[in-house]
Amino acid sequence: MGTFQIRADTVKSRLYIQLYGFFREADVQPTLDALRTECGKFAGPFDVVMDISKFLPGSPRAADAIKQGGELVKEFGRRRAVRVTGGVITGLMQFKRLVGGVFAEDETVRYASSIGEADGILDNW
Repeated sequence: MGTFQIRADTVKSRLYIQLYGFFREADVQPTLDALRTECGKFAGPFDVVMDISKFLPGSPRAADAIKQGGELVKEFGRRRAVRVTGGVITGLMQFKRLVGGVFAEDETVRYASSIGEADGILDNW
């Protein structure tokens, strides 16, 4: 079962997304709803810290939801992103493949080994 935590820090203009476990179809809609709610708290562009260090590749429907989530974040004004990988390759590879059509792997994306490191990258970017 997949779980998530999504939190908007409107002071830092930063959205924190943490995905844990194996996402199934039943996990998709609650996650997208929470993402939409938190994104709606920002008045302008924001940065994203995406922790996928404990994320496991999920069902095809869950994979589609990752792309939908990326499109939603982009629509609401995502500026820069730091992905926390913790060295987990499988989830990262699926994640990159799915959001590749939404976000290019360019100068707006960085990688970190922890949320603290991701915050430091964004604070100094």
